[in-house]
Amino acid sequence: MWQELFVLAYRYLRGRGLSHVDAEDLAQDTLLVTYQHLDGIEPGKLQAWVRAVARNKHIDWARRYSRTVVVAEKPEAKDVWEDPAVTGDKDDMQDLLSSLPAADRRLLQLKYFEDRTVEEVAEALGQSVNTTKVGLFRARRRLRARIKKGRS
Repeated sequence: MWQELFVLAYRYLRGRGLSHVDAEDLAQDTLLVTYQHLDGIEPGKLQAWVRAVARNKHIDWARRYSRTVVVAEKPEAKDVWEDPAVTGDKDDMQDLLSSLPAADRRLLQLKYFEDRTVEEVAEALGQSVNTTKVGLFRARRRLRARIKKGRS
């Protein structure tokens, strides 16, 4: 269980642009806070709690170091995309993602970088599950088209 929560926090933080080392450190801090408050966390809300703590740790980190937070330079494509048609050179992935509309980037970030379920993505964006599924389908299709265009 703790390993899965660590991976959840780590991926969330990497998706926010933190380096491997910083993401590991903040993910460990996130799990420590989670463990300290384990008795007060409602059943079924543990993952949401971990994401919230990771978000707060990230905000504190950004304030402490007065850094502008950017999207990670090289997302790990093999870990991010479950659709085999949406794969590409990791060096080009950032350019491809930045060429997508902001709504598409947000959907893909929530689903794949933060490893959320479709239901969690829908809740985070305040939309229905069906709308989210359609949005993810279209975002993957647009990304796939850009990958194919880049290979031509």
